[in-house]
Amino acid sequence: MTDSEDYFVFADDEDFEPTSAYTPGGLCPIRLGCTLGSPPRYRVLAKLGHGSFSTVWMAHDRVRHQNVALKIVEARRTSKSQEMEILQRLKAPRANVVQLLDVFEHTSPNGIHQVLVMELLRPLHYTRWEFRPIFVRTVLRQVIEGLEFIHSRGVAHGDLHPGNVGAAMPEIVPLSVKEVWNCAGRPLTQLAVIHPSGDLNMNSYPPYLCETIDMEAFILRQVAVTGVAQRPLSIRILDLGNAYILNESSSPKCITPMGYWSPEVAFAQIALGDENAPWDQRSDIWSLAVCIYGLICSGDLFPFVKDRLLHEMMMYCGEVPDAWRPYVRSNPFPQVPTGDVPSIVHADKLWKAKEAVLEWYGVENAPGLVRLLRRMLNLDPSKRPTAAELLRDPSAGADGSTGANDPGNVDSETFGGSMTKGA
Repeated sequence: MTDSEDYFVFADDEDFEPTSAYTPGGLCPIRLGCTLGSPPRYRVLAKLGHGSFSTVWMAHDRVRHQNVALKIVEARRTSKSQEMEILQRLKAPRANVVQLLDVFEHTSPNGIHQVLVMELLRPLHYTRWEFRPIFVRTVLRQVIEGLEFIHSRGVAHGDLHPGNVGAAMPEIVPLSVKEVWNCAGRPLTQLAVIHPSGDLNMNSYPPYLCETIDMEAFILRQVAVTGVAQRPLSIRILDLGNAYILNESSSPKCITPMGYWSPEVAFAQIALGDENAPWDQRSDIWSLAVCIYGLICSGDLFPFVKDRLLHEMMMYCGEVPDAWRPYVRSNPFPQVPTGDVPSIVHADKLWKAKEAVLEWYGVENAPGLVRLLRRMLNLDPSKRPTAAELLRDPSAGADGSTGANDPGNVDSETFGGSMTKGA
């Protein structure tokens, strides 16, 4: 049968979720201004993003009189998702993890959808901040604390990357509906128009697809419109949609972007062709290290190219595991800048170059941070430190060298325009 997206006049754009996702069992069709809940309570104001199994929206809670995030799960995944149970397990004051406020079900032509109501966050990877030392310290310490909290509750995250690290936005929460729309501006949309020959049920589709709101522009306009001052950073780890509870269920298929795969996942998928290889909390530690580098440097530590990923991992770790040798022999090592093969000497040279990059981005103790990252980036999962052990590492801020002693109280710097490049 012809794929449903072929029926549409306008081709799918990477800025929008695919139209083919709007089928029975798929995504929930949403239009701006609609109100969800029973009784109707949450008015949809803007789109915050979309993922593999859901769309996320900014909404106004007419009962609490505050703005929240609605994660609307596709119908076929609603009955299988553990996310609500996991978020309830992770509820705690001042935790560096996104907090669940409410949950309900919504029925659409595509089925019954779970709707998770969560605090409103701003993903840090959308930001173009200048990473001054206080910002680096704050993010580093709090993101490790967030992962340690998740792990302490018996949960493995499974999808750590910069897009899943955010900051709370208390200054946005009290804005009225009118103020939100004044700050958001006219939304960018793409019409969902079917060809005359299409035989699809239009009720399965929204009348238009919305582009994700530009949160940086939104916040800058919000400051201009309301005059509300920015607040200190309060970091959260978000998107527990692929997480699982250890000893209660097996790990789901890894959906982490390729550059953030742990070696055990990468080797299984690339060398063995196994897309369902198990992963656990130790895999989170590797992904977190790559995530930290990406948050600070706005770049990728490892390539998103299958035929180079394993080789680059070996180069940065300076070793070739015995289990990997048959793959390495049958896949010649690609050219690298120095022409070297994996060795500690070569790894030291690569990380020395990374020290200079981290210093350029404002890391005060770049050698200390490199040592921390290298501890986390061990090809052997059993040799990686736990998140609790990372918190005791001086380079994670235990002594204030690259971390904040009190990450929740950053008085000397705020999450505002003064941190932007060129300001």
